[in-house]
Amino acid sequence: MSKALQIYYSAIFGALGGLVGWWVVGSVATQTWDMWGAALFVGGGLGTALGALVAAADGAMVKGKPARALRDGILGGLAGLLAGAIGMLAAQATFLALQGDWEGRTLSWMLLGGLIGAGDLLVSRRPQRALYAVVGGLTGGLVGGLLYEGLTRLFLATSGSAQIWIGGLGLVIVGACIGALIPLARQVFARGELRVLRGEQAGLVREVTDTTSIGRYDGNDLYLPDAGVAWRHAVVRRAGDGFELAVLPEIDGTARIGERSLGPGTAQPLQSGDRITIGGAELEFVGR
Repeated sequence: MSKALQIYYSAIFGALGGLVGWWVVGSVATQTWDMWGAALFVGGGLGTALGALVAAADGAMVKGKPARALRDGILGGLAGLLAGAIGMLAAQATFLALQGDWEGRTLSWMLLGGLIGAGDLLVSRRPQRALYAVVGGLTGGLVGGLLYEGLTRLFLATSGSAQIWIGGLGLVIVGACIGALIPLARQVFARGELRVLRGEQAGLVREVTDTTSIGRYDGNDLYLPDAGVAWRHAVVRRAGDGFELAVLPEIDGTARIGERSLGPGTAQPLQSGDRITIGGAELEFVGR
């Protein structure tokens, strides 16, 4: 699966998260609540829906593993719950400080997107990857927030019921922007790629940030369900100014870079264009 298609699916799942969040939050009458209590509930609800669906996209569409999608979705939802609650409270304070203008609302979406991106740390446990997700979330929240505010102002004179549907459409747009910009940012800032040339995942492209794990366990960054691939087989990791392929010491297997075979516990620097064979899969490393 190409990176463009992965970004597309992440955007679709983000849009679904916005739609689910709008339905959940809109089903509870918060008009009579305390302002801060309502902000806490709305932020937590939206953050949970967006965080869960964005995090589940990879397991559902790229790896094709429902259990992995569910696990990542739960972790993403928990992170989104906290991010949304904190983000909306901070956004409410910013909104009041800016006297309720559109800038305050746009900043609130930007903050929410950034915190949802930070939730990637709970899912991936990779600080650098999570940092890129934060940048993508901030950008997605900014773009989505501006579009949402523009849409709201365009139909400012419409009826109350129309405003409800416009609000739902706005949340779908915000969710799609956050969902798309998080993987796009990881791709932009990545220092390399692994492209699957042959095997069960042929056509799949994965970015390489700091450390990329490879194996037949669906929790690996590059999931290879091919014969001869160990549960956790190898990692591509930073080494000086470049990267190296390291075969994990505990496995009963090898990997090849070109014609050179690497046994358990050994590593070799990678050059852009190197062909890597692991079990029945063949990969290409592309550096930047």
